[in-house]
Amino acid sequence: MSPKNALSRLLLCCLLACLCTNLGHTADPPTFKSHLFEDGTLVYSDDFDTQLDRDWWQPRTKTWKVKDGQLIGVPDFKTAEAAQKALGRDHHLGLGPVIRFNKLPEKFVLQMRFRFAGETYKPARPKIDIGHHINSLVFTQDGYTLKLSGGKQCGLTKTESALNRWVEILIEFEEGRLSVAIDGDQKLFEHAQVSMKDRAELTFKALENTKSQLTFDYVRLWKVQ
Repeated sequence: MSPKNALSRLLLCCLLACLCTNLGHTADPPTFKSHLFEDGTLVYSDDFDTQLDRDWWQPRTKTWKVKDGQLIGVPDFKTAEAAQKALGRDHHLGLGPVIRFNKLPEKFVLQMRFRFAGETYKPARPKIDIGHHINSLVFTQDGYTLKLSGGKQCGLTKTESALNRWVEILIEFEEGRLSVAIDGDQKLFEHAQVSMKDRAELTFKALENTKSQLTFDYVRLWKVQ
């Protein structure tokens, strides 16, 4: 083989190797996982590599940023006194980060990784509202409790404490059925009061103290027919 042909073959091999490497590093589409449904259509996926997508996210407090592949929220004020003076009111003071995730389908599967950080649990904090002030998933030292849209209280579901650590959650919803899996430990709630009442949103409410922080690592949302 001539030196020219050998060089050409070497360059071709290098090109193919680079192509295979790039293909190997191409991100695979998120895998659909569900306890209730056979399949779904991915409608939203975010790893927070760019700016906040406000078509889907609605901050209810002001201090949010996307940094290093995470969405991070912290309190707007350090004390209630400072908040009341600045805002001129005695409620919704921004002492803990709050954000909504909107546009949920009627049937959906939501997978995400998040972290509530702070000092200690408080009544009804931290929590996730599935719908607007309904289907309230409240985290405690021993697990979580669930209050459904009509007021029915579901007892404690024991899990590892959710405070100050990363939590993998899988929420599956359709009218009458709600599945919640925390770090793979799944529980199904079936009741007529499982309803979002046309409020297609999740609201995340963190602790209200100076060390409070709410961080999201990724989110995946599938629509189910």
